[in-house]
Amino acid sequence: MPSRAEVVVFNCREDDVAALRQASASNGPLVRDVDSAVAVAHHVVARRPAAVFIGIGKRSVKNLEVIPVIHTAREGLPVIVIADEDSLDLERRARSRSIFYYLVRPVNPVEVAAVLRDVLRRAAG
Repeated sequence: MPSRAEVVVFNCREDDVAALRQASASNGPLVRDVDSAVAVAHHVVARRPAAVFIGIGKRSVKNLEVIPVIHTAREGLPVIVIADEDSLDLERRARSRSIFYYLVRPVNPVEVAAVLRDVLRRAAG
């Protein structure tokens, strides 16, 4: 029996994590909330998640620096960014690191569910 897929969540607010858990409640991926870039790297290598969600904002834009590490450890692993605000600068900086998807808070549960479906489809294929 195959194990349930996982997604790693880093630097996201409680409401982001709740939306992810709600979207994955019925046969979606397990949501693992981690507290550091080192923990993200560890999970990417050791647990092989289906995707990584990273929260960013003007004060936490340096969290984008973990994305090249993720891509080095697992080429093609989908990275989804959840931004604090609708900012062209933040979006440009995130997209320059080859992200899979860009969300802006407050996240839309329907959009989150669609992103998770795409991630799982990609992981299965």
